[in-house]
Amino acid sequence: MTTFRLILWSVMGLGQIISWYIWQRRLKNIFFRSLVKTVYLLINLVTVVALAQIFVLELIPPDHVLWTYFYRPALTWQFGHLMWLVLSFFIWITALFWRRWVYRSHRGLPRLFRAPRGGVTAFQVICLAWFLTLGTVFYGYGVQLRPAEVRRINLSYPGLPESLEGLTIAHLSDFHYGLGTDQIELEQRLAQTAALSPDLVIVTGDMLDTNAALARDWREPLKRLSGVPLGVYGVLGNHDIFTLRPQEEARIFDNLGLNILRNRAAQIRDKPLTLVGIDDQGTRSLFFKADPQAEPLNFSAIPGLPAPAGNFVIVISHRPRGLPEAVSAGVPLFLAGHTHGGQIQTPWNSRWNMMTLASEYTEGVYYLNSTVLIISNGLSAAGLPFRLWAWPEIGLITLSGRPVIPENNGQ
Repeated sequence: MTTFRLILWSVMGLGQIISWYIWQRRLKNIFFRSLVKTVYLLINLVTVVALAQIFVLELIPPDHVLWTYFYRPALTWQFGHLMWLVLSFFIWITALFWRRWVYRSHRGLPRLFRAPRGGVTAFQVICLAWFLTLGTVFYGYGVQLRPAEVRRINLSYPGLPESLEGLTIAHLSDFHYGLGTDQIELEQRLAQTAALSPDLVIVTGDMLDTNAALARDWREPLKRLSGVPLGVYGVLGNHDIFTLRPQEEARIFDNLGLNILRNRAAQIRDKPLTLVGIDDQGTRSLFFKADPQAEPLNFSAIPGLPAPAGNFVIVISHRPRGLPEAVSAGVPLFLAGHTHGGQIQTPWNSRWNMMTLASEYTEGVYYLNSTVLIISNGLSAAGLPFRLWAWPEIGLITLSGRPVIPENNGQ
């Protein structure tokens, strides 16, 4: 149990108490008020039990029924209240300003609940905001549970080795197994990936969330990918580091067939292809900027580099750590995740999302000199189990030495 989660849940609990007070004091004239209050009270009692069980749930395998119908809906409910309280505060302040300065009313806050001549009161707007907010977050919860979209990306590299022509790479990221993805969902995501028949599978971190031992639960689901010709490779993300036992996690995954590259390069058998895996630093910062005290990433010092002459090089990193060095070195392809596509996007432009506040690179495909950077939306959510318009995705990248027509390249 991290300090961050304790603070988050404390704030949510306080918000729940405040919202309950508002309903108790202000719902006196609503029809069927006793039924409304009873249902509201029962839902909140269930939520309190769910929050209390978090300490236990983090230590056991993610059961599909518990996660889908109890734990994650409880977190969604609480976060919806938190959003509603923030929204209500601004509605309240706006109404106060309007009545006090536009209508020149000096009778105080109670007049906010009495609209002149049958108009809409501030409290009615706040009630409407409550339903809209909860509806929105539970819609986002449903989005998170939907099958992943397949983002097909065709890349052209003149001079690509002939043996790599048409090579397909499935790009997966951010499972957050343990608090984000449960057992059945993990099986479904990997089965969906296997159905695409990729030549290579790459996982850009955050396989787990809180408990390194949960890597053992991947034994059966990973068998879905046993037929991938060139194998399955991945790196550790910041949440994998947060398990506090990244060495154990990496060892378990290696034994299960998911080859974890920790600041080393791997030559893919029978192919002129080199994968370079970069460890995440585990920082909680959302920014992609490197630790100011960290040394610049030195590709020449990574075991397995430099790659054999003529090899196609792919850098794998949870966050694009080492991106400037990769661009300077002319690395053709850089794969990353971490952002979840912002997790909350605008419906009209996916590049306008929550991560825009933290980074220049948030989702999709970016062309940086001779380097192509691809950031996956990921397959799960972090912290709070919902997304808005940032669909879970599986990337299917096809390499070609001939000119290709871009398909859903993002930019």
